Amino acid sequence: MADFDRLTESRWAYALLAGLVFILAIPGLFAMPVLDRDEGRFTEASSEMMETGDYVVISYHDELRNKKPVAIHWLQSAAVNVTSGAHARNIAEYRIPSMLGAILAALATFWGGSALFSRRTAFIGAMVLGTTLLLTTEANIGKTDAAQCGFLTLGMAALAQMRAGLGSKWHGVLFWACLSVGVLLKGPIAPLVCFSTIGALFLWERKYAWARPLFYWFGISLFVVMTVPWYVAVQIATDGAFLSEAVRVDLGQKLVDAAEGHAGPIGMHTAALPLLFWPGTLLLIPGIWLAITRVLPRRNKTATTDAPRLAATTAANEKEAAAWRFLVCWIVPSWIVFEIAPTKLVHYTLPLYPAFALMAGAAADHWFSSNDWKQGRWISAFIFGAIGLLLAILPLPQMLDLVRASGAEEFGDMQQRVSFIWDQAWNATGIGIWPTVLMLAALGGTLYALVKKNSVGLLAGLVACSAATGISYRAVVLPNQSWMLATSASLSALREVCALPEGSAAWAESGCQGRAPKVVRAIAYAEPSLVFKLGNQIILPPESNVEIPPIAEDNRPAWLIDTGDKVGKKALDELVTAAVAADRCVRLARRFAYNYSNGDPAELVAAVVEPAGCPSAKPPPTLRDTPDEDDDEPALDK
Repeated sequence: MADFDRLTESRWAYALLAGLVFILAIPGLFAMPVLDRDEGRFTEASSEMMETGDYVVISYHDELRNKKPVAIHWLQSAAVNVTSGAHARNIAEYRIPSMLGAILAALATFWGGSALFSRRTAFIGAMVLGTTLLLTTEANIGKTDAAQCGFLTLGMAALAQMRAGLGSKWHGVLFWACLSVGVLLKGPIAPLVCFSTIGALFLWERKYAWARPLFYWFGISLFVVMTVPWYVAVQIATDGAFLSEAVRVDLGQKLVDAAEGHAGPIGMHTAALPLLFWPGTLLLIPGIWLAITRVLPRRNKTATTDAPRLAATTAANEKEAAAWRFLVCWIVPSWIVFEIAPTKLVHYTLPLYPAFALMAGAAADHWFSSNDWKQGRWISAFIFGAIGLLLAILPLPQMLDLVRASGAEEFGDMQQRVSFIWDQAWNATGIGIWPTVLMLAALGGTLYALVKKNSVGLLAGLVACSAATGISYRAVVLPNQSWMLATSASLSALREVCALPEGSAAWAESGCQGRAPKVVRAIAYAEPSLVFKLGNQIILPPESNVEIPPIAEDNRPAWLIDTGDKVGKKALDELVTAAVAADRCVRLARRFAYNYSNGDPAELVAAVVEPAGCPSAKPPPTLRDTPDEDDDEPALDK
């Protein structure tokens, strides 16, 4: 471990952590399609912000989106403006703030953990956080959570520096600045975590001097200057609607009822923790056990009459206990709130994961230093192995066949046809079993290092598990599940009949030249991912409005209709009837998909109405047995 310790003591430790999180996040950043529904809504709102130049009001498809604050849209706009621009609709660019937020969370965990524990503990904790399934997943999604985790962890790291007696008034300024960004990212979550931690420590210890930098006037003033102006501006711009809807409709419903169907029993977050913290689960239970033993009062067992030595030991024990109390207060109050709240989504508890990671790092450091790991070692190994085995089995071709077959059953009489189409699409990828092999190899190597008590091998194994799982799922398996990517199916159908709106990013990649519709009218299917792809060139007409515009207005109007829905089926019938009455041709393309956003089957039909009638139907030409020498006509009869 000597070389490892020299690394953690050097400045290269930060670069290594940043590079680690970057490598783990980059495959899904580019490979994963736009996710419904939150990512599509956030990224489309950011696109509209760039297109309109209004960086105060948040809108989605020209309607006010008074739910979350503005900071994520500013961050996404900055990332996109320095890369390609809003017109490109490149989802990877909108995910850059999330990836940077995950990197910041790991670096801040190392910085704050170094004030509480040894550099080795802090580095292992930061590495564990950077490999967790939840953080690496959120790093690939263009919404608030990974960015919030980064800034909130940095603010908590500033508190940790103050707790250790290393803080100055500028650490207080940093805390308030991070809190301000947190409030502009996700409203009350950052204050909940930060102030519940501080309040719990005050009640537990009855010590307040360490928090003096928080009262430095410049930090509080900076918070007000950074936070208040936008809230005032958006209230004025929306005639007071923003806070009313954000607090009463969005936040209020989540506190009193399960908003948007995201219900969950008390204990759901606790039950999900081993999976979402994986592969750090291997160190999680020992870390929690160590935290419990360290915060409880302990008798000094040092048998010595050396008063200075006894005093030094007591001081060291108290410093360690104070660090553990900080982590416990970071987790417990907020965790209780998240468990009690009726609305539950698994990413809500992400801001508490850095504290769990430092507990795991301390457990690993304790094992590496003393070779003593009795409490929870094999329980952790069993849970770690079971989750890893489950993750490895799920992408097996046989398992995916069962999942697709279950989805195809939703199409009733067309089940066999749909299942055949989906199976053909998956088999064409040629992926096979290698993701499972890759994950099993990483899992086996990690467990082998555990049995052999190879500390560096164990840490390398955790990184390998995270990398193998991330690459397998986010870069290979999930992006190729075309059967459940309804928006990708919609774009494919529109591309087949050259019905993508001209000038859109999707049209530029389609290879269609010549005439193109100005807009696409979507009926019974309006997922945010499709809205993001087409931007202001998609119209969501009310109900089943299929009025064909005049040729002078749009000579090739196009529709995207989910005919699996009653409204959509009726709309397509009316469209065909209207086209026949106008003596115009309708070209159709159909795709089948399982819409994972609402759990419904989708029969997506792209329809484009040509400016003239279809070629008249005639019997097919017949091929002559022998050509007439005196006839210059071609071999096919006209």
